Amino acid sequence: MTFEPFKELADELEVLSTLCQEAERALPTIDQKRNPNDTQHQVLFLSLVRVIKYFDAYLQLARTGYGEPAASLVRSIHEASLWMRWSLISKNNAEVYFNASKGEAIRIANKLLARNLIRLTNFPDQTLAQEMLKSHLKNFKFPSWDQLAKETGLEDLHSIVYPFLSAMSHGSWLFMGEGILKDKTVSPLPDFQNILPYLSIANNTFRDCYLVCKEWILHGRLHPVPDIRKLMTRQN
Repeated sequence: MTFEPFKELADELEVLSTLCQEAERALPTIDQKRNPNDTQHQVLFLSLVRVIKYFDAYLQLARTGYGEPAASLVRSIHEASLWMRWSLISKNNAEVYFNASKGEAIRIANKLLARNLIRLTNFPDQTLAQEMLKSHLKNFKFPSWDQLAKETGLEDLHSIVYPFLSAMSHGSWLFMGEGILKDKTVSPLPDFQNILPYLSIANNTFRDCYLVCKEWILHGRLHPVPDIRKLMTRQN
């Protein structure tokens, strides 16, 4: 069974769709202007390309009433905005984030080695290999989400939106809601109950990623931190 979005929601989603299309149209111009040898440019552009895909997927889920998985995508976009702004604090931060995949690869290899699920052919002594990997991990220390928010000036926004997005993603918000409802029936059908309240967050997090990338690469300036007082009205 499918559901059609009611008019207010359909209008709101159309606004977000227009914003997504604007960002897509701007990509070629941003791509031409970015410096491939500038790590900050690389972080911003590659992050924006990923965020646009996530936001487009979010819109598809929202239009069909899948609010919970849609919220998970908004959380990922919010996390991307934190990394993007943090990468602009210094060139070193950008290098840390740009090389994050290397750290994750080392962590994965270390865990698999510890459980004897893989063997490194170039290292006959697997214990030594583990020690070397642990040593390399010291070069890949990443800040927590709270630390990223604090250092980028997004602490207030993060404190308000992230707990709700995480609760939706992990399902704890659903359990809480089901526990206080008189009707204990749980339906697997899609609905729009958990979509409309998150549209403002989706709008602002995506817009911030787009404008941070665009303003920095095209004009060399940092887009101001979103005003939390305007968050719920989508005026920022």
